[in-house]
Amino acid sequence: MNVTELIELTNQLSTDKSYLTPKERIAYLKYLNMANLELYEIASSGLNTIVKKVDVFLDNATQAFSLPEDLFKISNIVVNKTPLIIGSINYEASILPTQYLVIGNSIYCNLTNSGLSFLSKIDATDNTTKRYITLFYIPNPKTLVETIDDAGAETDTPVYPVPYHQFLVHGALYYFYFSNKVFMEKMDYIRDVWEKDKHKLANFKNYGL
Repeated sequence: MNVTELIELTNQLSTDKSYLTPKERIAYLKYLNMANLELYEIASSGLNTIVKKVDVFLDNATQAFSLPEDLFKISNIVVNKTPLIIGSINYEASILPTQYLVIGNSIYCNLTNSGLSFLSKIDATDNTTKRYITLFYIPNPKTLVETIDDAGAETDTPVYPVPYHQFLVHGALYYFYFSNKVFMEKMDYIRDVWEKDKHKLANFKNYGL
């Protein structure tokens, strides 16, 4: 389902108006985005279809690897087929061989005595050969919109499998009812449905359909 269809379905299940004003469409879209942020946080812990892979080159000046600007959450870091684990920031001075630290917008690894063989290749940005790490990460969630103006920050289609698109509608209804006190009698029901939806998505991202 695209965002327009989600807005229309949300309307059908709430007030079922034959025509939505621009203000009402904006409100439903806001509620869909609020629900999307909740679902995305759950999906970011294991839904592989939203994971991005990128090789990050070493900045020789800082001796660190820069985080992508669209980073939401790190999934994994690999050095020449060896996965690293995150270390404690309290021990920055002595990063263990298979550890990494995230400080600010940078990733720090043990580059001197780790025993790991960091691969090198040409960085196309300056045509220089540099060492690199392979980063698997979850990008920031895109804003749901009906018409895309910025493809890097917006989408008209949810990232979740189609059978789970209705969860966004349930979440939007939850926020809609919560924001409109005249619907408070429906809150208990929709809250229960919304919580079950989030639990189902958590099971999906861990175990599949």
